[in-house]
Amino acid sequence: MLTKTINMKNATSLLLIAGCVVASCTKEVSSPPSKQSNADELAISKPAIDAVAAPYTIRTIAGVFEPSRSEPYLVNGPGPKAKFWKPHGITVDGDGSIYVADFLNSAIRKITVQNNVYTEALSYNQDTGGGLLPEAVGISPGGTLYIVSTGYGIRIYNKEKGIDVYDRITNSDSNLDLEKDSKGVMWFVGYNSIGRITGTTIQRNVVNFSSLLAPNESLRGIGTGPNGVKYVSTATQLFKVTNEGKIIKLFPNEKFTFISGIAVTKDGNTIYIAESNAVKKIVGNTITTITGPLPMADGRDGVGAAADVVAANVALSNSETALFVSDTRNTIRKITLF
Repeated sequence: MLTKTINMKNATSLLLIAGCVVASCTKEVSSPPSKQSNADELAISKPAIDAVAAPYTIRTIAGVFEPSRSEPYLVNGPGPKAKFWKPHGITVDGDGSIYVADFLNSAIRKITVQNNVYTEALSYNQDTGGGLLPEAVGISPGGTLYIVSTGYGIRIYNKEKGIDVYDRITNSDSNLDLEKDSKGVMWFVGYNSIGRITGTTIQRNVVNFSSLLAPNESLRGIGTGPNGVKYVSTATQLFKVTNEGKIIKLFPNEKFTFISGIAVTKDGNTIYIAESNAVKKIVGNTITTITGPLPMADGRDGVGAAADVVAANVALSNSETALFVSDTRNTIRKITLF
């Protein structure tokens, strides 16, 4: 069953926090401050504002809205002045900072809890695979980055620990999503199977979906739930994978168009998906549209269906009171859930 949540209250204005000076359009890297402990979500989120905001209030927290590209393509600095270029995968670190796979900038971006945007320093040594078109990114508590890419396979990188692992099985090795489970294992989707990364050990083809896929159909999204459960999608199908590797197709009668991202609550009771560029919520057998594209295509903030969002991927905040969304018009959005 498909319903739409529509609430026409205006979103509360976003208060900007002064940050560092905007960097140039070249891929220079600003060194972020040390991590803050006991932080959750972004300082820019203004907990006091969230407390009175209506559920499903959408705000743009980083990036400059651009329906089409314009130079400079990559700019670091305060969130509202930073620039992305087709951001896709998005994840939240334990300290509340956000990491974004900035696809066409071939960069991994970090949004700190102070809402400043930095470009992560990555080596491009040809011996370890000199390229990056990142689809998704994960980060371990020790600061190791896990990156899956279009055409460049898998990258594991931690300069301080001397980790630089590059794994590509063919020149067209594309892995479109990645998600960390409760035990710190990174799960990723390949063309027709899911794999896992434990530390720096990569295991491909852990669960194979070939028998369930149509010709030329491939896996696209992955989210992790409790007890070893994974949720995996193609563009048009959604599956549940048990800890034992059993595959169960969900919503066989639902006509999905394009599922590109999945986030699951810690208890597994709620699933959020980016589908047809909209953000949808699944509880039990009910699918609810939270927000999505509007005809005016102006990237407006708002509440629920009053906001204009073109979602590529989604990630829950550590407290699960907010959902962060990468918007294909080069912005990062926040949805207050409660």
